[in-house]
Amino acid sequence: MIDHTIMNIDNTCDEPANKKRKTKNGCHIETANNEKKILSPTSVQKSAKIRKRHVASFRLKATGETAALTVPADCRIPLLLTDIQHLLLHSLLGNLNLTQSPRWYVLDKCSHISKTSCLIIEGLSIKDWEKYKDTMVKTRSIFDNVVEILTPSVYGGSLVKELALVPLSETEKESIIQQYGSMNLALEVRKDLMIMMKAVFPIRDGISEDYETTNLDEKFPRTQLILSAWQLIEENYPVPLKGKLKNAYADYVMSKSEYKPVTGTSPMFGVDCEMCLTSAGSELTRVSVVNEKHETVYESLVKPYNNITDYLTRYSGITKSLLQNVTKRLEDVQNDLRELLPPDAILVGQSLNSDLHALKMMHPYIIDTSLIYNFTGERTRKPKLKTLAKEFLQEDIQKGNMGHCSVEDSLASLKLVQLKLSKSIEFGDAVHTNRQKYKENAIKMATQPHYALSIFNHIIEQKKTSLVVGCDNITGDYHTFLTQAKESLCTQLKKNKSKKVKLNTVDGIEDVISTITQADDYNLVMGHLKVDEDSDDMKIVNRVDEWVANIWNGLQESALCVIVFGGTTKENGIAMMKVKGTSHGSIK
Repeated sequence: MIDHTIMNIDNTCDEPANKKRKTKNGCHIETANNEKKILSPTSVQKSAKIRKRHVASFRLKATGETAALTVPADCRIPLLLTDIQHLLLHSLLGNLNLTQSPRWYVLDKCSHISKTSCLIIEGLSIKDWEKYKDTMVKTRSIFDNVVEILTPSVYGGSLVKELALVPLSETEKESIIQQYGSMNLALEVRKDLMIMMKAVFPIRDGISEDYETTNLDEKFPRTQLILSAWQLIEENYPVPLKGKLKNAYADYVMSKSEYKPVTGTSPMFGVDCEMCLTSAGSELTRVSVVNEKHETVYESLVKPYNNITDYLTRYSGITKSLLQNVTKRLEDVQNDLRELLPPDAILVGQSLNSDLHALKMMHPYIIDTSLIYNFTGERTRKPKLKTLAKEFLQEDIQKGNMGHCSVEDSLASLKLVQLKLSKSIEFGDAVHTNRQKYKENAIKMATQPHYALSIFNHIIEQKKTSLVVGCDNITGDYHTFLTQAKESLCTQLKKNKSKKVKLNTVDGIEDVISTITQADDYNLVMGHLKVDEDSDDMKIVNRVDEWVANIWNGLQESALCVIVFGGTTKENGIAMMKVKGTSHGSIK
């Protein structure tokens, strides 16, 4: 095997006969016995490729491509600001903390990311980009990927709060791995459901009323089982977003005109529907709702508007005679449920997305038993409700050939959730069990010598540093969250005398940009600034174009650059991202 190590030419040195040396023009190779060979251009290219093998790269997956601005607005499904947070964390903390691959992008060789620079600009939205992108020549020449994002700005929320988990030191990462097993799980456990849910559903501030719930000894808050906003989208739940989904769900209604924040005492309701096939497709024929006391609080047959082509009796239990004298229609059921459900109700069911589509209703707080229980360790392979009931409840449901009973199914789903709450978040979930095993193995490997130690030294023990820079109107908000984070980790931070998280308040916007470009000693640099929405738009976008170019020109190879337009109360934001490669020079 030939060793392609490149060495300086020195005829007096002793070197192995198989060593090859490169001349200054890069095309002649001289062996130890002075035989000259000419390398073809192809060989030179291959050699260059070998040298480039450690350069990181970024590309979009299908979910990311659906959010790209190259897709027409009415076909686009925006990403969430949480998705951008995940990318920043991934670039900062590495692959070993991902128990599942990112849903919208691929970050190849992410351990070779040299630095991550992120600029967040509040006051600019997708409309500003669409209107002035032709003017922003430098920015357009840098970024191939521009995606629409849904941010807290659309409901007047805090972008800082949504991103507060990102600029944390490696010491917290180590603590989180010890406690949760991975950053993915930590994000799930610690997520603030209200942050992005408010951007999607009309949720007002305030404390929810106390509802009577069963006196179950719950080992962890039920809110930890609720699907996040992006999980609702991923699992094909009806969600009131703009673009493609808005058109698809044009005839859907929300379960309430306004919601309250969900809490650990918010009531749970088991829901199940039965459907039949009509000339228009699948339509609702029966719906059942049970409460936490296992009482049926709503039960109704429903008559479809279209001609029934198949009653699906073997699955639904519905027959022609059952629907003979039924007069209740879909909109009647929708009104009944809107009246019945409290504004912070948690709906529980098995693959409840199908039931909500049948009801043509949208709801923010969902616990899906097909996602919180798992036998295989693969989240995409979902267990059947019948199997779950048999395995964990020791109950036989869906017996015989006369179809399912929606009351029985809704009750089984609710019991499964109550059982899990009485045990642990890992109970019955091989995905979590795998995470636990991963955690134990990671800690075990990190304490052993050999090759594993160098991997974990690089990813876990290497102390990453972060800098957040902004003007007074921004950094005060960050200070609150970073102070809380530091207080919770004060023991570990004492072990590290050097300050791993720095908050830098500067006088003006130009100072923010210059600080970002000069901050070479940090792994993550996040600049956050606000522009006046009422000022001259053309002047702003020209300045932004210069800021982006300055930041890009200051980055070294394999650095990740992320630019975010924070959006407004009326319009969504955008995000642009790219890893600087060997062929990407400075922008003039």
